[in-house]
Amino acid sequence: MSLKIMHTGDLHLGMKFNQYPNISSELENARYQALGNVVVEANQRGANLLVIAGDLFDRASIKNFKIKKAVEILNKFAGEAILILPGNHDYSDGVSSLWSQFKKEIKGRMLILDQEKAYLLNEFGLNAAVYPAPCDRKLSSQNKLGWIKNLDEKPDADYHLVLAHGALAGFSPDLNDDYFKMTETELLNLEMDLYLLGHSHLPYPKKESVSGHKIFNNGTPEPDGMDCSHHGTAWYVELNENKEVEAEQIKTGNYHFADLQAELNSLSELEDLISDILASEAETKILRLQLKGELPREEFAEKDNEFARLRDKCFYVKIDQNYLTIRIDQDLIAEEFAENSFPYQLLKELEADHQAQHLAYKMLKEVQE
Repeated sequence: MSLKIMHTGDLHLGMKFNQYPNISSELENARYQALGNVVVEANQRGANLLVIAGDLFDRASIKNFKIKKAVEILNKFAGEAILILPGNHDYSDGVSSLWSQFKKEIKGRMLILDQEKAYLLNEFGLNAAVYPAPCDRKLSSQNKLGWIKNLDEKPDADYHLVLAHGALAGFSPDLNDDYFKMTETELLNLEMDLYLLGHSHLPYPKKESVSGHKIFNNGTPEPDGMDCSHHGTAWYVELNENKEVEAEQIKTGNYHFADLQAELNSLSELEDLISDILASEAETKILRLQLKGELPREEFAEKDNEFARLRDKCFYVKIDQNYLTIRIDQDLIAEEFAENSFPYQLLKELEADHQAQHLAYKMLKEVQE
């Protein structure tokens, strides 16, 4: 019998999005929706296990109704068991009430892997052993694999799985060694069948499907910012009787972020740019657009119509146009200022320095008004 696993984590339920005040509630709710999407995808594939590799919640102190909401979604999983590992955001330190409260809400099939011990899954009809590395604090220069390294022998099981939360060296940024860093070699030396990690919000490996690989980082099922350019994913992993691995990335996200920069010299370039943006899932796009360049005066006045088209189609748009200016040429100067006047002469003298010319033009127009 093969073991079918849906691997997720870093949902950060309860995350606030104060930098997006107009859509903060939608983005917060989207994380619960993403968890629901993961459960649906797992059920469609007949997954035996739903594995959450840390940071189910954004912090160790969270309101009880949010815990209940998460449990309600997880209860819809149709497989044999749900394994939940405390991460560095929702760590288990024996002081916080998060996981003790969570345990009061769950029934049967959910295991909180907050102890450094092998968890046998025979009671769920699965001949598998899970070796967790739960976080007990927000930051640590040491990972939590030590107890697994010191095992005298493994319990008898068909499958042996490591579940850990922390930075994977060479993949997850951890410049100061603050995030439970571990290496691939360190993991593989444990001689287990599969290693399911959480922490980085990018999936690893960086492939949509993979065979024969043993180490997976879940990424996040719902993007959370401009540095998270994917659409939200989870891993579906099958481990067959011969311990051979087949895995594929599953899209689970609701919204996606796009951070774009462009230089424009005509209205037609702006129109083409916006058409390209709108051609790809605009209705779920959270866009930050930085523009620079110069447009002819008659076209500059029309740019706002294009921006309105963009805002109308995208879920959310923020446009930085501080460096998108009117093209100052001889005709513009002659039309707006009398020949041989001080403004006329000043702008002519600054033709070689566009930045200074634009600043002078702006100041002169303000004085006129």
